Amino acid sequence: MARRRGFFAELAHQAAVAEKNRQRALAAASKEQVRRQREAERLQQQLERVQKRELIMLEKEQKQLHIAAREAEVERLNGELALQLADIDNVLSATLDVDDYVDLERLRTKVQHPRFESRYSDPVPAPAPIETPPEPVYVEPEPPRGMGAVFGGKKKQAEAVAAAQAAFAQAHQQWQQAAAAIPMQQLTQLSEHKNAEDARQSKLAFDRSRYDSECAQRQREADEANASLDELIRDLERGTPDAVEEYLGIVFGNSVYPAEWPWPPSYSYDPDTKELSIQLKFPAPGDLPTVRQYKYVRTSDEITTAAQTQKEQKERYAALINNMTLRTLHEVWESDRGGKVDSISLVGSVSHVDPATGKDTATPLVAAAVDRRTFEDVDLSRVAPAETMRHLGAVVSKNPHALTPITLAPGVRAH
Repeated sequence: MARRRGFFAELAHQAAVAEKNRQRALAAASKEQVRRQREAERLQQQLERVQKRELIMLEKEQKQLHIAAREAEVERLNGELALQLADIDNVLSATLDVDDYVDLERLRTKVQHPRFESRYSDPVPAPAPIETPPEPVYVEPEPPRGMGAVFGGKKKQAEAVAAAQAAFAQAHQQWQQAAAAIPMQQLTQLSEHKNAEDARQSKLAFDRSRYDSECAQRQREADEANASLDELIRDLERGTPDAVEEYLGIVFGNSVYPAEWPWPPSYSYDPDTKELSIQLKFPAPGDLPTVRQYKYVRTSDEITTAAQTQKEQKERYAALINNMTLRTLHEVWESDRGGKVDSISLVGSVSHVDPATGKDTATPLVAAAVDRRTFEDVDLSRVAPAETMRHLGAVVSKNPHALTPITLAPGVRAH
């Protein structure tokens, strides 16, 4: 038979059990804390992996967008370059499908007057008429009935009638006063409306006068422009130098070149010989693009250029000199249906800084003296421009790109 623990033994036992339970609880809590910490670390690692993947994807997307933007920029640069080179290479062919003749009648000014508008166009609305109020009508009070008629009915009736008559008399008097004032109110109303309408019509007349004056000014300007045009047409028919030069100014103005090129040319007309002298200016070699192509290099994230060879640049510039010369001759004679120009003496030069002196200078690169019959016998759509220049007896620089000058001989007959 088991022996029971004594009092102090039991206390010691309970304390040992409590300590053991406390240690177990601490161990369990520590274990739970470790579990939670590991779970938190696992979630943190998972979140970091997700964020890293998202960051990698975002960086990849940004890199792709950057590459696409750079490639688009290269495409734009190459597109602009292609247009620039096309403008240079097609200087002559661009004018062959265009009729350079200018019908001066199409320059006649036709006046287009705007529609007349005024904020005072609509009449002032007539006011609502002031009407006489309805005349009051006397209404007899009803006599009392029932017990009221027996006990003092007559007296009450008489009092009611007297009060009604007094009220009616007062109302009727007021109505008479109001009715008597109506004609004057109506007159005032009509007068105010008339004054407002008169003021409106005065302002409308002012607007109309100003509009008519502006129309007349436009018409005078148109008439003056058309009179000048009539004079130009008459003088051009007679072959007046000023008229011929003005007409050719219109022709050259219709000839479109890159905005930065020196255009139009200087020129003068001699009516005695019917010769046109032209001082043509070419763009400098450095004004032309030297790039053949733009490229994007991903490894260095740079836009690089591939340059034209010296041979390409020399050939393109030499071709431009020939083509601008032939185009200018062509535009003059195609536009001159009246046969005012029999011959053209042309000198083409380029303005630049003299590397030896540092001063502005002009170097002649082309001289041509051509008669109309010889030039019109040439089909420019089928020629080699350099051969055509030789055929016309033009003097051309041996190396225009190097600005090698030619020796000038004045006048068409000197060539």
